[in-house]
Amino acid sequence: MRVKCIVSYDGSRFHGFQVQNRERTIQGEIQKAIKKINEVETVIHASGRTDAKVHAVHQVFHFDTEKTLPEMQWKRAINHFLPNDIYILDAQYVDENFHSRYSALKKEYRYLLSTKEYDPFQTNYIYQYGRSLDIDLMRDAAKIFIGEHNFASFCSYDQYGNTIRELYELSITNEKGIIKFILVGNGFRLYMVRHIVGGLIQVGAKRVTKERLQELLDSKGEQKCLFKAKPQGLYLHEVFYDEN
Repeated sequence: MRVKCIVSYDGSRFHGFQVQNRERTIQGEIQKAIKKINEVETVIHASGRTDAKVHAVHQVFHFDTEKTLPEMQWKRAINHFLPNDIYILDAQYVDENFHSRYSALKKEYRYLLSTKEYDPFQTNYIYQYGRSLDIDLMRDAAKIFIGEHNFASFCSYDQYGNTIRELYELSITNEKGIIKFILVGNGFRLYMVRHIVGGLIQVGAKRVTKERLQELLDSKGEQKCLFKAKPQGLYLHEVFYDEN
């Protein structure tokens, strides 16, 4: 049987999603919990990996099991063995053709930035930028990223493979000094969201221009965006599938 789960987590004290030796990870904690139920090693497959200190509101993963439990009991059982910074929101049986990563149609990320005075209680959840930004300049620059592009200049230096992605939405709002970036696309490469947001922050700070970001994008990896927003403030908000 294949089980699909929706999970929420606070990434503050994790070294990212993917299992790593001697490091605390989301995948590692979830697999330990499921092993206690299945009584065998069980590998979970997520819609994608999140970086260290990055949060998720609705991350999706699946795993295969021979144990037959009622769907809601899977949710309760896994949560029973999880630490309090990870929580399973839903668990359901799905067709064996479903894959958390390959069946995903699009993803939504959100990034929160504060232009207000430093708040120690929000330092893990909202990037404490602490200075004003020109929202209109950022919104105008954001338009260059909409559509299908080769985002090689806005991905990790050491990541190869297909870097062509389509961005459906990139909106920026400001509510009482909290700036929210919403990015929706058919997929995101490693550090892609953080590089795009980082570049837009530089535009809002009037350190670089929209035209410079366009040059980087057009270079298709020959020139790299050197601006990467901090992981604090980044959330995987939603993963969309056919049933959504």
